[in-house]
Amino acid sequence: PIAQAWIAEFGQALRPYVHGAYVNVPNIGMAEWETAYWGENFDRLRKIKAKYDPHNVFQYEQSVPPATC
Repeated sequence: PIAQAWIAEFGQALRPYVHGAYVNVPNIGMAEWETAYWGENFDRLRKIKAKYDPHNVFQYEQSVPPATC
């Protein structure tokens, strides 16, 4: 818990200097992870996901979910 709090605090301190996040290390505590990971591409990626993986077989806690019609 102490280390996690330090990591969260350090991440906040870096926010003015970085844009985005590293998707290969999911951070379930991150607010607005969709924007941090995928930016303006998120909606387009959801459409692609719906076409090629409509049942969301390839997924994890912060993966792109398929778009719904």
